[in-house]
Amino acid sequence: MQNIGERLEEARKRKGISLREAAEATKIRSDFLSSIEQNKFDFDLPDIYKRGFLKNYARFLKLDVEKVLTDYNAQLLSQSRLGKKTGSEWFGQMEVKKPVQPETSANPMEAEEEEEKSFGPRNLFSPPKRTPHGAVDQAEPEKEDDGDRTFYLKVGLIFIGTLALVFVVFGLIWSILSSGNSDIAETPETPVLRDVPNASEALAAGNAGEVSANAITLVASGDLRVVVRQKSDRSVIFDGNLSAGDRVEVEKTGPVDVLFTAGEHLIVEAGSARFRPNTTGTAVIPIP
Repeated sequence: MQNIGERLEEARKRKGISLREAAEATKIRSDFLSSIEQNKFDFDLPDIYKRGFLKNYARFLKLDVEKVLTDYNAQLLSQSRLGKKTGSEWFGQMEVKKPVQPETSANPMEAEEEEEKSFGPRNLFSPPKRTPHGAVDQAEPEKEDDGDRTFYLKVGLIFIGTLALVFVVFGLIWSILSSGNSDIAETPETPVLRDVPNASEALAAGNAGEVSANAITLVASGDLRVVVRQKSDRSVIFDGNLSAGDRVEVEKTGPVDVLFTAGEHLIVEAGSARFRPNTTGTAVIPIP
């Protein structure tokens, strides 16, 4: 009946794999693999590493891992019993086995790298790589930090761009909403009145009492928009579109400003005075 090492060696040779190729594939040193194939597990390593080597090597050769480990446990148990029996027969004698010394390299760095490759599971606990001068290699953390900085920079740029776009959209909406209230442009508050032919000259003569009525009448001879605003509190008391022939009476308290879009189509009646703007287009006139 074949032992563990013979089965492993036969499986390797059946696949046409050399011992060196198996060592490179499993990251287990070739001298350890050679000892395992000779069914010698007396190399100086903890038992957990020997089991790890057996498990990795059996898995690499497509053998039943559980069966190999079970046979290994049985072999250890048999050797343990044999050792006890031999010890009772040869009391006082002790065989001291020299530990298998791993192959060393003249270059300490190469030796350390070779050791890291051979000890498969122990690579998880291996110390950080060092440069030839003994300094810890920090290349990987620096690359990771650079990647984090680049990521946060991209996130910041995206956030700033989105915020700027929101401001632009709100600005456009505000300008569109405000354009409806800016159809009438205000000019300096200077009288631009001209009497309609055959109308009263009350304003020019300074008859403020006649002009300062509590209401004014807006008469339209064409299409226009008119806004009447109290001077005292800037409140709008009339805002509407007039067509030719429309007459609108607006109650007021004190002086007002009359804003309009087509002065040539507007006539204002205040008390007994009747006048219209001395301008065309959009403007504003004060009424006492």
